[in-house]
Amino acid sequence: MAEREQAQRPIRNLLRYLPRLPLKKSQDIDFEGADAELLVAIADDAETTVGVFHHGIGAIGHLLSQSAVAIEDGTVGADCVESLGYLLAELSEFSAGIMILAAQCRRETQDYRPQ
Repeated sequence: MAEREQAQRPIRNLLRYLPRLPLKKSQDIDFEGADAELLVAIADDAETTVGVFHHGIGAIGHLLSQSAVAIEDGTVGADCVESLGYLLAELSEFSAGIMILAAQCRRETQDYRPQ
């Protein structure tokens, strides 16, 4: 992998990096057999993504709390609020999953020192 630049599109990078992870016969990720630089890149992008999700979900929650009157009087439809709820739930699940992945990558590369 080339020298890492500051993560601009961490989710796009994750989608590009994840297929490069080796798998065990059980189809679990083989962290021990993976390239350390790849694991560091995945952990960096996963942590950045979690931060983006955290701030974004909080902002959406704040906006929804400020929109209570518009929701109550029907200006903002219940289907819109329902869709945001499903989106927030999925983003939260994804965030938790990639945070676990980042922790596993960090644990495996704790002794790694780039050249």
